[in-house]
Amino acid sequence: MSDLQWELQAYGMSEADVKRMVKTQAFPGQELMFAAGILSDAQQILDPEFNADGRVSPDVANRARQYMNIAKYIMFNQMRDELTAKEAA
Repeated sequence: MSDLQWELQAYGMSEADVKRMVKTQAFPGQELMFAAGILSDAQQILDPEFNADGRVSPDVANRARQYMNIAKYIMFNQMRDELTAKEAA
Protein backbone atom coordinates (compact mmCIF):
# COMPACT_ATOMS: atom_id res chain seq x y z
CA MET A 1 0.00 0.00 0.00
CA SER A 2 1.44 3.37 -0.99
CA ASP A 3 1.48 6.35 1.35
CA LEU A 4 -1.29 8.00 -0.67
CA GLN A 5 -3.44 4.87 -0.58
CA TRP A 6 -3.01 4.69 3.18
CA GLU A 7 -3.90 8.38 3.56
CA LEU A 8 -7.01 7.98 1.40
CA GLN A 9 -8.30 5.04 3.44
CA ALA A 10 -7.40 6.74 6.74
CA TYR A 11 -8.60 10.29 6.04
CA GLY A 12 -10.67 10.11 2.85
CA MET A 13 -8.17 12.58 1.37
CA SER A 14 -4.43 13.05 1.14
CA GLU A 15 -2.38 14.34 4.06
CA ALA A 16 -1.67 17.44 1.96
CA ASP A 17 -5.43 18.00 1.65
CA VAL A 18 -5.84 17.68 5.43
CA LYS A 19 -3.10 20.27 5.96
CA ARG A 20 -4.70 22.58 3.38
CA MET A 21 -8.10 22.19 5.04
CA VAL A 22 -6.70 23.15 8.45
CA LYS A 23 -4.75 26.07 7.00
CA THR A 24 -7.73 27.49 5.12
CA GLN A 25 -10.58 26.70 7.54
CA ALA A 26 -9.19 26.79 11.08
CA PHE A 27 -8.57 30.11 12.79
CA PRO A 28 -4.90 30.43 13.76
CA GLY A 29 -4.43 29.17 17.30
CA GLN A 30 -7.80 27.41 17.19
CA GLU A 31 -6.72 24.17 15.54
CA LEU A 32 -7.82 22.07 18.52
CA MET A 33 -11.29 23.62 18.40
CA PHE A 34 -11.38 22.82 14.68
CA ALA A 35 -10.51 19.20 15.51
CA ALA A 36 -13.28 19.16 18.13
CA GLY A 37 -15.72 20.34 15.46
CA ILE A 38 -14.68 17.46 13.22
CA LEU A 39 -15.29 15.03 16.10
CA SER A 40 -18.76 16.56 16.51
CA ASP A 41 -19.38 15.92 12.82
CA ALA A 42 -18.42 12.27 13.35
CA GLN A 43 -20.85 12.03 16.27
CA GLN A 44 -23.64 13.53 14.23
CA ILE A 45 -23.31 11.23 11.23
CA LEU A 46 -23.30 8.23 13.60
CA ASP A 47 -26.53 9.31 15.28
CA PRO A 48 -29.19 6.74 14.34
CA GLU A 49 -31.73 9.56 14.08
CA PHE A 50 -29.96 10.77 10.95
CA ASN A 51 -29.65 7.35 9.30
CA ALA A 52 -32.17 5.26 7.40
CA ASP A 53 -34.10 2.89 9.66
CA GLY A 54 -31.99 4.12 12.57
CA ARG A 55 -29.06 2.03 11.34
CA VAL A 56 -25.63 3.36 10.54
CA SER A 57 -24.44 2.06 7.19
CA PRO A 58 -20.89 0.76 6.73
CA ASP A 59 -20.15 3.75 4.47
CA VAL A 60 -21.28 6.24 7.12
CA ALA A 61 -19.34 4.38 9.82
CA ASN A 62 -16.24 4.48 7.63
CA ARG A 63 -16.65 8.21 7.03
CA ALA A 64 -16.98 8.78 10.79
CA ARG A 65 -13.76 6.79 11.28
CA GLN A 66 -12.05 9.02 8.73
CA TYR A 67 -13.32 12.16 10.50
CA MET A 68 -11.88 10.83 13.76
CA ASN A 69 -8.55 10.11 12.09
CA ILE A 70 -8.44 13.66 10.71
CA ALA A 71 -9.16 15.07 14.16
CA LYS A 72 -6.41 12.93 15.72
CA TYR A 73 -3.99 14.03 13.00
CA ILE A 74 -4.72 17.68 13.80
CA MET A 75 -4.43 17.15 17.57
CA PHE A 76 -1.20 15.17 17.40
CA ASN A 77 0.40 17.71 15.06
CA GLN A 78 -0.69 20.56 17.31
CA MET A 79 0.78 18.80 20.36
CA ARG A 80 4.04 18.14 18.46
CA ASP A 81 4.26 21.78 17.36
CA GLU A 82 3.69 23.03 20.91
CA LEU A 83 6.32 20.65 22.30
CA THR A 84 8.81 21.73 19.64
CA ALA A 85 8.16 25.39 20.45
CA LYS A 86 8.72 24.76 24.18
CA GLU A 87 11.96 22.90 23.51
CA ALA A 88 13.21 25.74 21.30
CA ALA A 89 12.49 28.34 24.00
